Amino acid sequence: MKALLFSATQFLCTPILALLAAAPASAQQQVFVQAVSLERAQETERVIGSLRARSTSVMAALEEGALVEMAVREADQVKRGDVLARIDSRRLEVSRLQLDADLAMGEATLAERNAQLQNSTADLKALESAAKSGAVSDRDLRNARTLVATTKAMTHAAEQSIASLKASRDLLDLRIADAVVRAPFDAQIVAKHAEIGQWIRPGDSLVTLVSTGPLEAWLNLPERFIGRFDETATTVGPRLESSGQELVGMRPRSIPIVDMRARSFTLILDIDAKSKGLRPGMSVSASVPLGKPSEHMVVPNDAVLRRGDASLVVKIGADNIAQHVPVRVLFNTPNGFAVESLVPDGLAPKDQVIIEGNERIMPGTPVTPVDRSQPADEP
Repeated sequence: MKALLFSATQFLCTPILALLAAAPASAQQQVFVQAVSLERAQETERVIGSLRARSTSVMAALEEGALVEMAVREADQVKRGDVLARIDSRRLEVSRLQLDADLAMGEATLAERNAQLQNSTADLKALESAAKSGAVSDRDLRNARTLVATTKAMTHAAEQSIASLKASRDLLDLRIADAVVRAPFDAQIVAKHAEIGQWIRPGDSLVTLVSTGPLEAWLNLPERFIGRFDETATTVGPRLESSGQELVGMRPRSIPIVDMRARSFTLILDIDAKSKGLRPGMSVSASVPLGKPSEHMVVPNDAVLRRGDASLVVKIGADNIAQHVPVRVLFNTPNGFAVESLVPDGLAPKDQVIIEGNERIMPGTPVTPVDRSQPADEP
């Protein structure tokens, strides 16, 4: 019985053993590869922020009085110089009328003093001429000179009084003008803080407005990048987070003061005024250039394998043997990752690295590389 069972097993296994004997000792696996390139690249960091109006202002009263007009409401668009509100200025206007009267009286007094000075000066000249022949006493001559000096002083005092009245009038004109609150720039009203009839004191808020002109993008950069931002960059390309719309950011500049809570500092960009549909408060992001452009080895994104905190690439070595090379990923570029080898002579420009099938390749495995960058052969 055992002999019959052994013969049957031998009969069934013979074809399988024959197939294994006919198979090659090691079949090479086909993988797709691409060459490591040497490119001039610059590190960037993606950061987020928001759009802001270039100017935001809370318009306050400069004069005290009742609010007699509120010319705007929330969401109204205004131009520079448009009236926003009016404060009762009748008391100031009455004071100005009084000043006009005082000024007219002062000018009349000055005219009188000028006439007196002219007459006293003429009398003095006549007495001085007569004194040469001894016809005028010294006392009369002294009195004439005293009168001229006194009249000059009174004339100067009248001139100073008129100058003071004119300055008071100019100040009243300024206060009357300040009773009318005007928009300092083209803007939109976002809040109204007072109503008609309300008693207003200097410094009380009337309206809040934001400029409708060009916007700025305020981006938050982690504090570790202070001093690394490329100040020579002329443009940075932010985009709207809501729609992905690409914007043009110009004149980048940073405020190197770290927010103690967020541990970040601010980068400001001027946004091209041609961009449409933008509003203050919209969320934006941008890839901010760091450091200076320099030469780096660049590998395709698919060539990098992650092993926990470590990264590696699989390159084609001598005799098409796969080699694992540990690398440090520096930053992302348009063509892949900028990397540096963590072992001497581990990776060099023009080396072939596996971009498809590398997850299953063990070190020392023979492979058949197919260059993905080359066009496929025609059948």
